[in-house]
Parts: sequence; C-alpha cells; structure tokens
Amino acid sequence: MGSHLRLDFVRSAAWEFVAPNPLLAPYFHVGGRGQLVAEGNGREECYGYARCPVRLAGGRSYLLRVRLKADGIETVEHHVAHGLLGPSYSGGLFSLRAEGAYHAGEQRFPGPPEDLAAELRIYFRYSPLGRVIWEEIVLEEREPIPARPAKFACRQGAMPRDSTLAYWSQWLDLAGRSGPDLALLPEVFDGGRPSEAHLPGGPPVQLLAAKARQWRMYTCGTYYEARNGLVFNTAVLFDRSGCMVGSYDKLLPYGPELDQGVSPGRELRVFDADFGRVAVVNCFDSWFPDVARELAQMGAEVILLPNAGYFEDLMPARAADNGVCVVASSLYNSAGVWESSGHRAGDENPKSSRESPSAVLSFEQHPADGLLLAAVDLSKQYSPHWKGGPMMSAPALRVSGATSLKPLSHLASNARPTGDREGAEEMVGSEPPRGASAR
Repeated sequence: MGSHLRLDFVRSAAWEFVAPNPLLAPYFHVGGRGQLVAEGNGREECYGYARCPVRLAGGRSYLLRVRLKADGIETVEHHVAHGLLGPSYSGGLFSLRAEGAYHAGEQRFPGPPEDLAAELRIYFRYSPLGRVIWEEIVLEEREPIPARPAKFACRQGAMPRDSTLAYWSQWLDLAGRSGPDLALLPEVFDGGRPSEAHLPGGPPVQLLAAKARQWRMYTCGTYYEARNGLVFNTAVLFDRSGCMVGSYDKLLPYGPELDQGVSPGRELRVFDADFGRVAVVNCFDSWFPDVARELAQMGAEVILLPNAGYFEDLMPARAADNGVCVVASSLYNSAGVWESSGHRAGDENPKSSRESPSAVLSFEQHPADGLLLAAVDLSKQYSPHWKGGPMMSAPALRVSGATSLKPLSHLASNARPTGDREGAEEMVGSEPPRGASAR
C-alpha cells in the first residue's frame, strides 16, 4: 500500500455478511447510497458481522474512522464494534462520540510487523430492534507510531529519621541527575500533620517548583494544605519550568485523617504533561477500583500513587483493568512502576499467565538512596493475553470488550438480590420445572 492510501469502505467495499448462528443473524444490507445498514432480527441474542478483505503493509500504522446513525440503541459502543483482524494481529476503534444525530470516532493503531492479508469487520450484536446506518467507514495508512518513552523516579524504602525538606532537596537532586521525566515523592513527604497544614504555596510547594525548574523535570508530591478554613491532603504537579500544572485534593481520606480534621476533596482531575496525560490517586484512594476506572475514562494514561503504604499486589489489576501505567512512591513500602498489561518494571520472572509483551524500556534501583528509576513506552498499550492486538485480548477499558447481552452497568443496576422477597413470593405455588419432582 502507498503511504497515503485511503480506503472508503462505504463506497467501494464488497461486503460479506457472516452469522455464526444463522438463527441470530442481524439484517445486514447496503443502502441506496452505498451505506452499510444493520438491523436487529427481533432476538436479543442477535449477533453477526460484515467483513471486507484488506491488505495491510507491515511496519505502518492505520487510522480507522467511522460515522454512523443509530436508532433504538442506548449504548452504541456495546452493540457495535469495528476492527481489523488477521492471523496473530488485530486493531480496532473502541470509542465513539456524539455529533448531533450521529456517532463518530477515529483511532490510530499499529499495523502488523509484516505485510498481512486481513479483513475489516463491522459487528452488530444484542439489539433486537435497533438499527445502525454507517455513513462513513474509512481506513487510512499512516507513518509508524513514534515511541513515547517516559522515565519515572520514585522514592521507596524505610525513611531516615527526621526527614526534613533538606533531605528531600538532596533526594530530588539525586533523582534529577538521572534525567527522569517525572519525580514522584510519597504522600505528605514533608512529615507534616493536619494541625500544621501549610497555606497554599508553602515550603513543600516551593521545593517541588524549584527542583522541577532546576532539573527540567515534572515533580509531584502531597502535603497538608489549609484553605478556606479547611484542611486537605493535596497533591501538586509542577512542569519542567517549575510552573504548577494543577493540584488534586485526596478524594478519600484515611479514617484517622478525618479524625484529625482533614476534609475530602470534591473531584478527580487529569492533567496534560508533555509525555502524556497524568492523574493522581493518593494512598487510601487506591483501595477503591472506581477511582482508577473513572480517571482512565477521563483520559489518564499514567496514574501517580503517592502513598504512606499500599497493597502492591493490587497494582497489576489497577493497571491492566484500565489500560494505564501506575507509578507508586511510598514512605514505608517498595516503590513500583506497572505498565498497562500489569507487568512490573524490574520483575525478572513475570507471571506467565499475563501472556503479553511489556512496554517497560528500562529499570534500575539504588536501595541505599531509596531511588527507583523506570522508563515505559506509553505508545504501547498492551493488555493481558495479547493476541497480536486489542480485539482478542483482555478488555481493559474498552466498552466493546464486554460481551454480555447488556452493558455491565445495566446488569448491576437491574440485579435482584439473592433471596429477594418479591422473587420468593413469585416462586410460591408455582409448578416445578418439567422433569423435576415436587417434594
């Protein structure tokens, strides 16, 4: 394929319609203006796809773009899916946005390493009365996706006694000499207490800003901040020039913090850095999976976890469930960096059940200095059980990866508790199932 080749499948494709179970086949056809149309067949389990052959060039990337109109479908991304599939390779489009009466989306993804005969598949599923009209389905060949290496410096291990800001100044100098993109300090690194909360812009903030500017690196840490008569456990993020990118107040303070007058924050935040989109999960926040999930849905690629202590074994799940990189610095535990498939940087014997490549580029640690360094390629968003691409791997955050009849959020909201009284009353006096004996 040429480097600027553009395939318009609505106008030129020779579609073939496939239904593994003919009883569940949706009604696929081509409209009068060449649009691809799919309709439900009255059965909730309806499932099938339209496919068209395509030749992919090795070592390139591809942009898949669609624009469609859906009727009678609430969660469009659950009922349609768009992907390229070939032997040991896949790529796809997993998110759509509303554009007036239409839904549209585009996604760029790596092509196969070698030239490959593949097929474009457009899935329609689980919508008995829904109807979708694809007005645009375009595949464009692009240059290879460039690497996006990001190097992180983390603090780990037992803290020296009386760790003052002078100690942290020296540690940030040590980290800065290693050339990280971001240096992450632990939770409340200055050792302060809620009763000693600093005003905004206090000494901990001044230190982070100065060292960010000195070493041309991002810095992040948390401290107790007093604002408007309240006290928050506040994380601050500074860019390479020492300017504040933003702050985040801990959403879920630890119980003893509440007892010492700390108030919860009000919102989650995601920040733009020059190497990717960054969010902060502060210590006790990490016990709640919804926090990481929400941040990933907001576009976070890297979740920073400053903490006093945390459960390290949860982090592979937080990373893999959400397709993000997790970076943790701790006052009392080991630091860690996990890439999006859940592989921990420096783990020389990763679990074979992960079955995925790793985006970790480098790893080193200096135990005497409490310093861990790891680099991750953020352009590689692997997930567990990676079968050459995202279409056949663990779902991470992809809505279309949930293969239930209804979106999982709907199942949870409509679930009836076991032993529900109304359900029990419905069973009283009913006939036993055929073939069962009544006792």
